[in-house]
Amino acid sequence: MNKTPYSFEFPIPSTTRRFGIAGILVSAAYATIEECVKACKAACTRLGVNYDDRDVKLFMTDANGKWEVTEEGEIAG
Repeated sequence: MNKTPYSFEFPIPSTTRRFGIAGILVSAAYATIEECVKACKAACTRLGVNYDDRDVKLFMTDANGKWEVTEEGEIAG
């Protein structure tokens, strides 16, 4: 069992090119979905990204794979 199964990622907007992407922010791992969501919202605010953008994704990883999840930790559908 993975003790820190939750993570997030989103595109980092470029400050040098209009409408460009500078890269992808891939977070550290978190033990709970609540910690992951809180850290994701803080990172979005810091980097000027809309948390509600569909490119902002939460993930759960375990021995069977990696899945996109909701704020409640349920598999996104």
